[in-house]
Amino acid sequence: MKKFVLTLAVCFLSFIFLIPVRADEPEIDLDPIIVTPYRYAEVLSKTPSSVSVVTQEDIENSNAEDVIGVLRGVSGVSVRDFYGNGAVASVDMAGFGEQAALNVLVLVDGRRVNDVDLSGVDWSQIPLDQVDRIEVIRGGSAGVLYGDNASSGVINIITKKGIGKPQVKLETEYGSYNKNKQKLTFQGSSDNKFSYYFNAGHDGLNGYRHNTFNKIKDFATRLEYDFNEVVSAHFSSGYHNASYGLPSGLFQHHIDTYGRRWARYGEDYTKNKDFYFLAGPKIDFKSLGRFDVDFSYRHKDADSFFLTSHNDTRKNEIETIGVTPKYTLVSNVLEHENKLVSGIDFYRVLYRSDNYPYNNDNSMNNYTNIQKDAIGVYLQDEFSLTRALSFVNGYRYEAARYAFAYHDFTGFNPDRDAKINPEMEAFNSGLVYNYQDDSSAFFNVGRTFRFPEVDEFTGMYDINFHQFLNTNLKPQSALNYEIGVRHKFSDRLKGSLSFFRMNVKNYIYYNPTGGSYGFGENENYDKTVHQGIESSLETKLTSRILFFGNYTFTKAFFDGGPYNENDIPFVPNHKASLGLRFLLPKDFTLNLAGTYVGARYFINDQANAVSPLNGYMVADMNLSWRLKECVVTFTINNILNKQYSEYGVYGTDSSNGFVYDKCYFPSPERNFSLKVEYAF
Repeated sequence: MKKFVLTLAVCFLSFIFLIPVRADEPEIDLDPIIVTPYRYAEVLSKTPSSVSVVTQEDIENSNAEDVIGVLRGVSGVSVRDFYGNGAVASVDMAGFGEQAALNVLVLVDGRRVNDVDLSGVDWSQIPLDQVDRIEVIRGGSAGVLYGDNASSGVINIITKKGIGKPQVKLETEYGSYNKNKQKLTFQGSSDNKFSYYFNAGHDGLNGYRHNTFNKIKDFATRLEYDFNEVVSAHFSSGYHNASYGLPSGLFQHHIDTYGRRWARYGEDYTKNKDFYFLAGPKIDFKSLGRFDVDFSYRHKDADSFFLTSHNDTRKNEIETIGVTPKYTLVSNVLEHENKLVSGIDFYRVLYRSDNYPYNNDNSMNNYTNIQKDAIGVYLQDEFSLTRALSFVNGYRYEAARYAFAYHDFTGFNPDRDAKINPEMEAFNSGLVYNYQDDSSAFFNVGRTFRFPEVDEFTGMYDINFHQFLNTNLKPQSALNYEIGVRHKFSDRLKGSLSFFRMNVKNYIYYNPTGGSYGFGENENYDKTVHQGIESSLETKLTSRILFFGNYTFTKAFFDGGPYNENDIPFVPNHKASLGLRFLLPKDFTLNLAGTYVGARYFINDQANAVSPLNGYMVADMNLSWRLKECVVTFTINNILNKQYSEYGVYGTDSSNGFVYDKCYFPSPERNFSLKVEYAF
């Protein structure tokens, strides 16, 4: 700990001393970047936390086909796409490995989209063409305002809204693995009062491996209306229908015999139907503050069929109701600017899981009903001591209530009913010093938490080989420290550097040999430590060439206990991204990007007993041409045709004597796509 803090301090001070107070060349005044990490708009340079913003321009110039593709290039973010089709994926911040998806809170226009079970986030429900920008908020600064799941940070996705004259946009795309996508968008605004946006489309893909198809249909709308200068209202809704294959991973002998594209389970698949709406008024009382409230509803059906692996058919239904009133006051306190935000977050989730024999969906084996209620109360204040120096302090209290009901029709497992009532607290204190325009240094310390997901409470087997409820599972908490600097050297060069340390208590993880009888169980590990460095640089080499890059070092390990100082599985120490953008003559643009991810231990290898999964570097490119309102983009992914796996598990090989072995999830090799967009 002392060595890490000393290194942190030396690097940080060295970076500060190397920064010139003013660049010699003349500056060009640019519009400040506005972000919403505090549930209200703020200038990026005034936030005492590490925040990355992916703009609309960044998205359009990326090689990404989906949101997780965009996040691959963000500093401090690691992406794992299990099958290379975007259907099942997780995003990691600060090194949580297998539990990453449960420790990053994802918001769409302020609406929580994390599922209440172990599935985490369905990233395919957020079509990239609907996204205006993405804000990545790291560390403990978001725990006060967002609560549960915001252990390592928040990804806030802001969707597009209608602007200007009415416009229709058509998009079609074809590519490798029988990719076939069409989209239609209609958007605009009227009299600066009414804004409308509609988007519909479908996306089909057979996939790199057998049974990695992914077929999606989406519809979304966003409406906003200003009644007058005081009252406005908004409404958004969406429908997502998807089906995708579940081929599972491959052990080495499978790859040797059948190749990387084989599917161990050739007929297993999932069908999802997901509907939501979000609505509410905003009332601006001018000097007396602003009040707004969001009412949200979401209904998701997820049916999984295991026709090859012969597991039970699972039909899950999740219904989520949310009410989130918020009050914001911007005022002067002792002649200093002060921003106060307070509110209440209430969510009710009804979860039902029905299990049937894989070959008979008319005879139910068992069902599980769970109701989770959560209510959080928060208060945060941002006080500007001077124009350059600001302080942020906040507190949150959140209580949850779980009610479990399980019934087994086979008579093998006993019925189970239970209620538990965990509660947690979060706080955040930070300061930011703007030592020059668009440049600042910051420090914050905060406490975050997450409650267990509903199916993490399920214990595998007791002494009678019965499933049971592990009601002793505790909520997880983390104490976060972060220090950093954002510096604009000139109008052509800007960069950032930050250091973080997170001390986690009661880390929730799956121990494959855990439980009283060694059959595997979700458990609390007393302590883990997550620390590292995040850096980024962006520069205009010339008026037509832009370079950007970032590097992240992460060290996540168990602190004490049976795995003392072992690395947390599936956390790479090193991750880096580089990119070049060339603005060519005749309205051509060429983008080159590469991402390196270092070696990491396989999932389930807490003992670090087997050799790690190899690191990899993948390079992509696209070439786009604009002719008035038409844009044509040609993309090559994995230019070097690298054979690699983004995901891997150390698990039981049932086809080879039930021994533990390395299991790979091969990622796609070189592939191509051609996209045409036309707006009128």
